[in-house]
Amino acid sequence: MIARDQLLLFPMTAVLLLGFALGATQLNADLLWLDELYSLSNMGVFDHPFNLTEVVDSLAEHSQNHVPLYFFLGSGWARLVGWAPLPMRYLSLFFGLLLIAWTYRFGTDLFDRRVALLAAALLSTSGFVILYFHEIRMYTLLLCFTVVHSWLYWRLTSRESSRLWEWFFFVGTVSALLYTHVFSLFVFAGLGLRHLLFASRIRRWTGVFLAWICGALTFLPYLPHYLRGALAERTIPALQESSLNAAELATGLAHIVVNGLEVLWLPLLILAGLAFRKRSNANIGGLLTVWSGIILSLLVFNEILPLIDRLRYRFFLASMPFFVILCARILLAFGRPRLLTLPFLLVWIVGGLHIRGLGDSWAFAGRNSLFVDVPPLHQFAAALRAKTEEPELVVGFSRSKFVDWPLRHGYSLADYYFGVLLNRDHAFVLPGAAADAVERQIETIVAEHPYLLFVFDPAEQQEIFDRVAAAIDDDYNACDALAHTETLRVQRLVINVLACDRGYQPIHFENDVRILDKFGQYERARESIRLVTGWAVADEAQLQQYNVSFQIIAPDQRKVGQAGDRHLYDNILKWHSVEMSTADLPPGDYVAVVILYDRFSNAKVSGTDLISGESGEFLPVMRFTVAG
Repeated sequence: MIARDQLLLFPMTAVLLLGFALGATQLNADLLWLDELYSLSNMGVFDHPFNLTEVVDSLAEHSQNHVPLYFFLGSGWARLVGWAPLPMRYLSLFFGLLLIAWTYRFGTDLFDRRVALLAAALLSTSGFVILYFHEIRMYTLLLCFTVVHSWLYWRLTSRESSRLWEWFFFVGTVSALLYTHVFSLFVFAGLGLRHLLFASRIRRWTGVFLAWICGALTFLPYLPHYLRGALAERTIPALQESSLNAAELATGLAHIVVNGLEVLWLPLLILAGLAFRKRSNANIGGLLTVWSGIILSLLVFNEILPLIDRLRYRFFLASMPFFVILCARILLAFGRPRLLTLPFLLVWIVGGLHIRGLGDSWAFAGRNSLFVDVPPLHQFAAALRAKTEEPELVVGFSRSKFVDWPLRHGYSLADYYFGVLLNRDHAFVLPGAAADAVERQIETIVAEHPYLLFVFDPAEQQEIFDRVAAAIDDDYNACDALAHTETLRVQRLVINVLACDRGYQPIHFENDVRILDKFGQYERARESIRLVTGWAVADEAQLQQYNVSFQIIAPDQRKVGQAGDRHLYDNILKWHSVEMSTADLPPGDYVAVVILYDRFSNAKVSGTDLISGESGEFLPVMRFTVAG
C-alpha cells in the first residue's frame, strides 16, 4: 500500500506543473487592471517599498476595507525583485502552488492519497481559482492560509494526541487569515458550524475554541484602522444597487464552481446522495458542513449588508478547496471509479481551460472594464525597456481618460508603466476632447520636448492619430523605429534642429540642480545662435532661489553677448530655448555659456559637464565660429 501511495506522488508532481503552467502562461501578457494598481500603490510603488507602518497608513487613507499582511509581504518582495508586473505576479503564483500542494496534504489526511490527488487536479484546473494565480492580489494567500488552518483544525479535533507546534501554528493562521482579508471570517463561520454540529465527535473542543479567540485577539490592534472607513465604504448606494440577492448569487455560484458546466452537477448530486446513504465516512458530512457554512453565511451577510455584485464572486473563493475535496471523495466513493471520474475530470478541465482563455472577459472574473479602451501600455513599456534616454518623452493617444487618470493615490496607469518602470515622462492625447483642446495638447508637447518616443497601436489609428502625426512631422525628424509590428509601433523622434545620432550632454551643479541635456545651433544666415537646455531641480525651493544667464564669450574671455536672465520658476522647467544675435560679432571663435547663480547673493554655482568633465561656474553650451 505504501509503495502504491508513493506512486501517486508522480502524478501529483504533474498536477503541480499543470497548475504552474496555467498560472504562469502569459503572466506578463496583459495590462494591470484597477485593483492590481491599488495593490502596488499600497505597497509603495510610486515612492519606495513601504514598511509596515507605511502600509497601514496607506490602507487607512486609501483602502480602508483591506488589511495589511499581503501588501507588507508584497513590499518586501518588491525590495528583492523590483516593481515589474511579472515578478510581482509571481508572488500570487507561488502562494497558488502552495495552495495546491497543501490541498493534497489536507485531502490525504481526511481521506486518502487518491482523493487528495483528484482534489488537487480539480483545484489546479478550476477557472475560478486559476484566474487569481495571475493577479497582484491577496486571494491565493487567503486560500493557502484557509487550507493550512483547516488542515490544522482537523488534526487537532480528530487525532488522539496533539503537539505544541500544531497549536502555535493554528493560532498563527487565525491571525494570518484575518490580516490577509477580513472576509476570512466566513471561513471561521464554516468551521465554527462544523464545530457546533459535530461537537460530540470533536476532540479538544474547548481548546480549539479558545485558540480561535486567542488568534482573533491579535487583530484587535488593527481593528480601529479597519472600522474607521470600511463600514462607510460598504454602505455606498451604488454598490448596494448593483448587489445581487441570495437567489442570484446562488445561481451564479452554481455556474462558477463547476467551471461553467452545470451538467457536472448531475453526477455529483446523484453520487452525493448515494454516499450519504452509505455514511461511510464522517469527514464527508463535516466537510459539507464547512463548505455550506461559508456559502450560507456569505449569503446571509449580503442580504443584511448588500455588497456582492456579479464582479465580486471572488468572496466565495475560500469555499473552493472544500468543494473540490468533496467532489473528489464523492467521485471515488464507489467501485470502478474510473468509469465516471476520468470523463468528469476531462470535461472539468475543458471548462477550466475555456475560462482561462477568456481571461478578463469572463463574466465572473471580478475585473471591470475601466481600462478596456486603454492602449497596450504594457507592450509599449516592454518595447522601450533599456532603449530610452533621460530627456525623452513618451507620446501617444488614447480613447480612454483612464490612461492618465489619477486614482486613489494620485497616480495613473501610465504613471506606473512609464514613470515607475521606465523613469520617463509621458503625454497621451485624448481624442474625445474638444478640437481646440486637442490642438493645445499637441502644441504643448511639441513646444516643450525636443525628444519624443511616439507609441501607438496601428489597429487603433483614427482621426486623432493623423492630427498628432501631422503636428509631429512638422517639427520633428524621424529617427530609428524601436518597434514595428502589426500591433505595435514605437518611433524615436528628435526636434528638427538636431541630428538623430547626437549624444546627450548633461550638466550637474553642486546644489543638485541639473541640466538634463543641452544643445545649440549657429544659424549663419540669420546671424544668431539658438540654445536649448532642459532643467530639473532637487527641491522646489530652488525655483525661487536661482537664476539662469546665457552669455557669449570672446576668445579674450570678454562677454560680448547676453540673453536676458531668467528665474528658474519663470517658464524654464523643463525645456528652455533662448536666441542671441551674432550680427555685431567680429570674425573669430566664440563659446556660449550657461551660468547658474543665487538671485539674492549673486553667488555663482559651480557645475560639471558629465560628458567632457569640464567644471566651473561658466559651462559651455556650444562653440561656434563667425566667419570673416
